[in-house]
Amino acid sequence: MLRTDASGVAVGLRAEARAPTSLKTAVAFAGVVVTLVPVAYLAIFNGFHAYDDEGIFLVTLRDYLSGHPVLTPYVPLYGPFFYEVMGGLFKLLGLQPTHETGRWVTLVVWLIASVMGGLAALRLTRKLWIALAAQMASFIVLVPLTIEPMSTYGLSSVLLLSLAGVAAVRSSWPRATAALIGAIVGALFLIKVNVGGFAAIAVAFAWAASLPQRQRRLLLPLVALLMAAFPLVLTAGAFSRDSVLEFASVVGLAAAAIGVSTIATRAGPAPPHAATWLSAGGVVLVLGCIGVALAGGSRLEDGWTALLLFAFKFPGVFTLPVRVNPVVDVFAALSLVAVVILGRRRLTGVPSVPGGMVRIAAGFLMWVSILLPGPIFLLALPLAWLATQQPTDDDQNPTDPYARLLLPALAVVESLQAYPVAGTQLALAAVGLIPVAAITLNDGIRQIRRLDAPRTRWVKVAAWMAPATLLTTIGMLELNGLLALVWFSGGVPLGLPGAESIRLPAEQAVQLRAVVSAVEGNNCSILITSPGMDSFYVWTTDEGPIQTRYGQWWLTLDRGQQQSIVSQLEADPRVCLVKNQKQIDFWTQGRPAPSGPLVDFIGGDFVESGTYGDYELFVRVSQ
Repeated sequence: MLRTDASGVAVGLRAEARAPTSLKTAVAFAGVVVTLVPVAYLAIFNGFHAYDDEGIFLVTLRDYLSGHPVLTPYVPLYGPFFYEVMGGLFKLLGLQPTHETGRWVTLVVWLIASVMGGLAALRLTRKLWIALAAQMASFIVLVPLTIEPMSTYGLSSVLLLSLAGVAAVRSSWPRATAALIGAIVGALFLIKVNVGGFAAIAVAFAWAASLPQRQRRLLLPLVALLMAAFPLVLTAGAFSRDSVLEFASVVGLAAAAIGVSTIATRAGPAPPHAATWLSAGGVVLVLGCIGVALAGGSRLEDGWTALLLFAFKFPGVFTLPVRVNPVVDVFAALSLVAVVILGRRRLTGVPSVPGGMVRIAAGFLMWVSILLPGPIFLLALPLAWLATQQPTDDDQNPTDPYARLLLPALAVVESLQAYPVAGTQLALAAVGLIPVAAITLNDGIRQIRRLDAPRTRWVKVAAWMAPATLLTTIGMLELNGLLALVWFSGGVPLGLPGAESIRLPAEQAVQLRAVVSAVEGNNCSILITSPGMDSFYVWTTDEGPIQTRYGQWWLTLDRGQQQSIVSQLEADPRVCLVKNQKQIDFWTQGRPAPSGPLVDFIGGDFVESGTYGDYELFVRVSQ
């Protein structure tokens, strides 16, 4: 029975501030993990996508394990931290980079990320209902990991959700957590430079907001302005493309709302900024990781090319923009106007019932938009600023003040991962919003539950919101599980080396087996795939020139690099080519395919040997 007298409310709030017992929490989290395992298995051991990012990661990891340098001129976008961590794990466990082992590793990483999301929410809210919902929500948001197993997004998600967990205990261990935050940002940077760069911007914002009042007054507005302008600067070269300006505007307006809200809030009891420890953590990790890469034969100039130069050039190579309804921009603009109007009154100056219900409604809307697929999560960005505001007179609120500075900014800026390619990147762009939604929802529940006896109907509404959030998440999980079961049951085992138990539609499985059989039957000495489809290097005994085993070589290799490959291949009569014109059209997006010596060589010196669905096998004219 709900107690509504003043003493009952006080007792209830004090009990609510205490975290659930360790045993109860462990049993609950373990129960969720056990429930998620079969769903994860059905989802990840089903399907194969022809653009084949999975093959790129498997082959590059195999090359690294066999002694190739982790940084080369031919490996764009991905840094050494991913390969050193995954390479160390595969060596430790004695695993070979095949499709099945890669998917098992991805499944485990996926589950770890979901647990990290739940633990972060637990520490931020002290509500087991919300924590379990966050654990499941993290799992649902990261379902796209099944599309690109072994991609960097799994490890990056673990690190981003770990960053939320560290922020949740920042005040308890200010120096240690500062060093850990710096290390996480450095690790993200050495996985993919944009992910680490976005995290660094959010950390810089939280640092400026944690400064003493005089320094804060000078630096925080400047950092907030730069953070709000950054999305427009980043995407300026692509404004002519569909929805790019609309997307950048949503993110910029949401970032501006966070900046205005934080500036208008008097500096609270945030932990010391500990800039030295923050920097030390990042520097130590970066130097250590780069040192391992250099010891393995990498060159600094190759790291510069792979990590930075190509990352800035990539939007000009390939763009798949997120589709943004202009209504979302209007919503973001109205949200910013609301923050400006509230000004120094803040949301804490709004009466308890309206203020609490606004938080609850916003938190639940954020939660649902995160669970839904595609770019719907953009609706949550303009509401992220609400998490920066702690309810008035709520001294027992469990959310660390530093988390209110970092996590909303982190969620908004990291949403830029959806540019320039809005594929599986949408999942990683949305995952940072889960702890922000948890904070907002918990703040609203607490604000309403502090009401006195005449307002009991609102207290009852608030009491049901955490369970309702969990039930909503369970419903989405059941839907994902049902879809995974249907797709898995409708497939047949692929039956190729290292991918025996992966299930595909029967027609696709037949085509892939036929291509592999034809390659082996033609006794090919070297195999080239166009565009880069590296899984064939795992399924066959053939290798390609190392320069062509790293993604879309025909978009990234310059003429000199292509000519050097042609010089190696001209004298070999048993070179074979697997081509998928449908995938080439996908990558060129209606533009003429780039030319080059290697492109010309495979276009003029080969004849078709067989067609297998979308795949064609070509052999040398002289073969």
